[in-house]
Amino acid sequence: MKKLYVVGGANLDIVAQSDEALISHDSNPGKVHYSVGGVSHNVAVNLARIGCNVSYITAFSTDSFGQRIKEDCINSNLDITHCQDIDDCSTSLYIAICDNDGDMNVAIADMELLNHLDVDKVVKVLENTDEDDLIVLDTNLNDDQLDRMTAAAKGKIYVDPISTTKARKIKPYLNRIEMLKPNLLEAQEITGIHSEGFNGYVDLLDYFINNGVKSIVISMGSDGVIARKGEECYHISAMNVEVVNTTGAGDAFMAGYIYGELHDCSFLDSLRFAISNSCIALMSADSANQFNSENLLKEMYSRAVKETVVTCIKR
Repeated sequence: MKKLYVVGGANLDIVAQSDEALISHDSNPGKVHYSVGGVSHNVAVNLARIGCNVSYITAFSTDSFGQRIKEDCINSNLDITHCQDIDDCSTSLYIAICDNDGDMNVAIADMELLNHLDVDKVVKVLENTDEDDLIVLDTNLNDDQLDRMTAAAKGKIYVDPISTTKARKIKPYLNRIEMLKPNLLEAQEITGIHSEGFNGYVDLLDYFINNGVKSIVISMGSDGVIARKGEECYHISAMNVEVVNTTGAGDAFMAGYIYGELHDCSFLDSLRFAISNSCIALMSADSANQFNSENLLKEMYSRAVKETVVTCIKR
């Protein structure tokens, strides 16, 4: 039976949304929402809520926020057996400023805590994985952690590059990755390819495949998704949903894709599950929709089959 491990950062998300269009260098009236987040945390929680058994590995600060995050993980039915408690380092924080339409304008992430994760202990866990197991990593991990974890893992490695700044860290390890999920800006940062339009998209997809990534999935917001696995190459349109908050949508996308992989779905159906789960996240103020479930995902998947347009990209 396939096992699933998610390794990376957990933090407290502070998301502020302006009531009106943001005005730079000024105080903007709006609302502030707190929730537990972090890319790997959100992926893990999404997976648990849609019926997957998840072993989560992260660092918890022993401060009050850290204990709150640990309790959240337990309450979300994550296995935290291999997590580590860290003294003398404060909880990781992610602060996002969103426009009145819910789209993130700017964010700051303080992930220093994750540098204190004992990589030797994590490597021992990953060395005991099987080739059918799935390991999800995020690039909040530092260079040494990424190098040693990707080298040690026996299972298939899935990576979320997180941001343009952190995405470049994964470039040396592309040939170790089963699936990579950047957004368009992150993909351009990794490859150095900035050409636009159809030819530019084909060049991006080909770059990753030619450098050893087995499956490349690039999210493009309202422009949908482009993806390639072997000779399968698609553009899939986005779905129309009421957007409450974009924070966490990419993490939900990754979780939806992995759900498809765990259930031995086709590449195209895994992409549909990814889009479906992302839409569920978009409709929530939380970083991971607390009302998500496997039944809700399947309902949204049925919509995705009917509403999204799939175009085979001929290279």
